[in-house]
Amino acid sequence: MMKNYVITIGRQLGAGGAVLGKAVAEHFGFQYIDKEFVVLAGKQLHAALGDLDEFDEKGDPYWMGMVYTAMGTIPYLGDSWVVPTSKQLYEEQTNIMKEAVAKGPCVVIGRCGSQIFKDYENHTSIFLQGSVESRAKRLAEVLGKPVELEKDAKHIEKEDKERAKYYQTYTGKKWDDMREYDFMLDTSTLTDEQIKDIVIAYLEAKFPELKK
Repeated sequence: MMKNYVITIGRQLGAGGAVLGKAVAEHFGFQYIDKEFVVLAGKQLHAALGDLDEFDEKGDPYWMGMVYTAMGTIPYLGDSWVVPTSKQLYEEQTNIMKEAVAKGPCVVIGRCGSQIFKDYENHTSIFLQGSVESRAKRLAEVLGKPVELEKDAKHIEKEDKERAKYYQTYTGKKWDDMREYDFMLDTSTLTDEQIKDIVIAYLEAKFPELKK
């Protein structure tokens, strides 16, 4: 049974997951696992795509079918030009994340971590949610732009649907089902510092040996 600590954080877009994950990792001295592992997985697959965002916690984009159809007409393509599928990236990043956790304690952001590590002895799963208004405001602050609620709300809804579909595709579970997580927090009226304090208090209550 794997005994390294692994804290998984699921999050609605703009609920503060990345900020929390970095803060928790820094507080406990854990490794932080987020988007860079998607890039690493792409490199492992010799992906030639300059931007893997279209695959990150999403299914295959619509143009993938056309790409593979076109590739079938080309006699030979070397490993330097490979278009990975969402499933290939998911499997590769899962292997990379498991290797990281085997080496030491980690904080994992999204990417079905709550299910991938659910049977690990020292795992706990957290989910952050919030109102659309609060999430639009947080995103605007991160991006350094004014809030455009109608436009931002559509973007938030789209990204949340993508994450939900991705999660259900690879776990068979509902992404926003509170029963799938150990701890859920509504961040609508909380600052990043308050979110960090609440979650660290929870983690130290669950794992008293982590208290400094």
